[in-house]
Amino acid sequence: MLSRVGISRSPLILGVFNVRTLMVSSMLRNNEVKSSCKAGTVLNLKMRKSGDEPVALEDHEYPEWLWDCLDKEKLDQKLKETDFMKWRRKQITKANTAKINNNNFLAKMK
Repeated sequence: MLSRVGISRSPLILGVFNVRTLMVSSMLRNNEVKSSCKAGTVLNLKMRKSGDEPVALEDHEYPEWLWDCLDKEKLDQKLKETDFMKWRRKQITKANTAKINNNNFLAKMK
């Protein structure tokens, strides 16, 4: 009974993130990352009264690190290589948070 509750609850919470991850991974599999708007599109991100509206650039004009921001596996692997203890603490924190959430959910079921 307990395992069913944990399994059925996970997809509801992570469903939105799985779709986003799927989209990013499919773009990365093709080795061609495309931005969501065409070059020259006004982005409507103006922060100051003076100055022009920001305009989207060509994909090759953006820095390379920008395309890796959404790939959590790459970021996680890079953190593991650079600072293993920070990566490990992050893993332990995720596991503890999941355990606490599961215990809270089961406590409400009583």
